[in-house]
Amino acid sequence: MSSFLCTSTENDIKARYATMDEKKRKRMQSNRESARRSRIKREKRIKDLINETATLKEQILEAKKRCNDVTHKTRALLSQNNTLNSEKNKLAHYLSNLYLIYKNFVQKQIGCSSNQQWQETGPQKPIITTGMSKV
Repeated sequence: MSSFLCTSTENDIKARYATMDEKKRKRMQSNRESARRSRIKREKRIKDLINETATLKEQILEAKKRCNDVTHKTRALLSQNNTLNSEKNKLAHYLSNLYLIYKNFVQKQIGCSSNQQWQETGPQKPIITTGMSKV
C-alpha cells in the first residue's frame, strides 16, 4: 500500500506540475504574442514619426522660402520707399523755390506799377508736403 501511496502522490505531483507547466506555457505564449504586438505597434509608431518628421521638414523648407521671398520684397519696397521719399523732398524743395520766384515776381510787378492792384492767384504760403511714414 505504501508503494501505491507513493505512486499516487508522485502522480498527483506530476499532474500538478503538468498543469502548472501548461499554465506556464500558455502564459509564456501569451507574453510572446503580447510582445510581438507591442513590437509591431512600436515599429508602426516609429514609421509614423519618421513620416511626420519628413512632412514637418518639408513645411519648414516651404516656410523658409516664403520668409525669404517676403524679406526680399520688403527690402525692395524699402528701397523704393527711400527713392520716393528722396524724390518727394526734391519736388517739395523745387516747389518752394518756384513759389519764391513767383512771390518775387509779383512783388516786382506791384513795385513797377503802383496804380494797378495785383491779386495773387497763387498760394499765400509755400506748399509743404507731409512726410510719408517709413515702413
